[in-house]
Amino acid sequence: MLCWGNASFGQLGLGGIDEEIVLEPRKSDFFINKKVRGVGCGLRHTVFVLDDGTVYTCGCNDLGQLGHEKSRKKPGPYI
Repeated sequence: MLCWGNASFGQLGLGGIDEEIVLEPRKSDFFINKKVRGVGCGLRHTVFVLDDGTVYTCGCNDLGQLGHEKSRKKPGPYI
């Protein structure tokens, strides 16, 4: 999967990168060997749904939008 754009809240799921803005597409190593069925993008968070139904979230979690207690710079499972 390729990601680019605003990364200031970890919403691209690229991990601990220094850039707040990613101007050119960058490969996300997290999704190697995973099949992504859908992606939902919020202002400061992202939700990924895999083929097996697993849901991963990353980014800002100020209002609980990730479905768990922590913010994440890499996608983490929503259980």
